[in-house]
Amino acid sequence: MNNKRVLAAVYSLGLSGRKVGARELAERLGLTPEEAGEELERLSARGLVKAGPRGTELTPRGRRSIRVVFIGGGFEVIHYGHLYTIEKARRLGDALVASVARDSTIRKRKSREPLIGERDRAKLLSALRQVDAAILGVEGDIYVTLERAGPDVVALGYDQYHMEDEIKAEAARRGMKLRVVRLDSPYPGIKTSRLLNEF
Repeated sequence: MNNKRVLAAVYSLGLSGRKVGARELAERLGLTPEEAGEELERLSARGLVKAGPRGTELTPRGRRSIRVVFIGGGFEVIHYGHLYTIEKARRLGDALVASVARDSTIRKRKSREPLIGERDRAKLLSALRQVDAAILGVEGDIYVTLERAGPDVVALGYDQYHMEDEIKAEAARRGMKLRVVRLDSPYPGIKTSRLLNEF
């Protein structure tokens, strides 16, 4: 099996708060528990994973072996603009982390109640095959969420208000090495706010 696929699964399961063992890895990758156990033993012998307090975790060398991509948003209504962005972001690396805005953040930014609660939005994103881990963001400071995920690439949607240079500068100030990319969209007119106004 592809090392990067297994390492990405170990990373994303751990980030999602799940204990990582052969059974969890087997479920994620469609393997038998025995096959997953053999994969973990092989990666451990190569110094890419180790046993930790939360089960198997990546060693620094194992983490450097994969590229993690990070996206964030409200994701209240998943539309084909979102799907395009998610698919394009996923192609930039080996694992995709989607940070879901908290309900309080949506209330603050949109001056309304969220259409769907934060946990349900995260669960919905987790069901997409391109998303390796969906986590709830930290209100008010996206960099705390970035520090938790530790991505190599931050992918911004074409219309997100975050500025690439600001993210690079603050990430560097906090000791994070990452690249920031702005994704395009073939569907610039498709936005959650516009869809809501039509109903």
